[in-house]
Amino acid sequence: MKNKIEYIKVKDNFLSKEKFTLFLNEANKTLITFPKPSKEKLPRYYESPEYLSHKSSGKSMFSKVFFISRRIMLYSKLKMISALIPNPGSVVDVGSGTGYFLSGLKKKGWSTQGIEPNLLARKMAIKNNIVHSKSLKELKKRELDLITFWHSLEHVFSLEEALFQTKQALKNKGFLIVACPNYMSWDAKYYKKDWAAWDVPRHLRHFSSKSLALILEPMGFKQVKKKPLILDAFYISIVSEKQKGSRFSFLKGFVVGAFSNFLGFFSNNYSSQVYVFQKTDK
Repeated sequence: MKNKIEYIKVKDNFLSKEKFTLFLNEANKTLITFPKPSKEKLPRYYESPEYLSHKSSGKSMFSKVFFISRRIMLYSKLKMISALIPNPGSVVDVGSGTGYFLSGLKKKGWSTQGIEPNLLARKMAIKNNIVHSKSLKELKKRELDLITFWHSLEHVFSLEEALFQTKQALKNKGFLIVACPNYMSWDAKYYKKDWAAWDVPRHLRHFSSKSLALILEPMGFKQVKKKPLILDAFYISIVSEKQKGSRFSFLKGFVVGAFSNFLGFFSNNYSSQVYVFQKTDK
């Protein structure tokens, strides 16, 4: 790739075992996964019964931890949104999975829509009466109070197109929430190529804690809040240890996650973070 600096080589430990190279874009501090799968081939990298984001339950201890964490995070997400937007409005969740988050907002009186490319996950959400749009392109202009990307912006095929359509769909002063891993966190540097949150090639790009502001502020957004996702450090570290084949992966991952959170308090570089932006122009 021209004008890009090689950052690290990583492997798809989850499914294909293929190797990829991450290149640094110095302008916005993002890492780009190369080679990028075609739009037609990309869905194949999600075709596994172990892909928990597209499931509603699991039997293993590891999956049980995931779903317990998801319940805790739902409470945190709803609390944050209520503080941000006191009166229920209209929301689209991109990468909505089985609709768990949107179901929580719907119970609070929100008008909800999901965008989810995976057919199985979308069918589960539809059973729970979650309305879906096919893409951001379908949304009406200046209609929404909130658009969320909970660990999904790193997955979208065209970042520039997705963000432009997001801006078009939001009302003036509407909010954009993005949650994503932070490759500048301590656990990312500790695990290096074995960091589970690389998750290539499903993650087509990788953000630092500064990337989104560098990308979104020139587009007419203002960052109004940033907060850590404390549980993510534990989850990502445990998966990283599991992928390495470590003995006592749960215990080791817990210790690494705790230490990463401790250092994140001083560096403001947590394993995963939530960024809240407000649209500032029409």
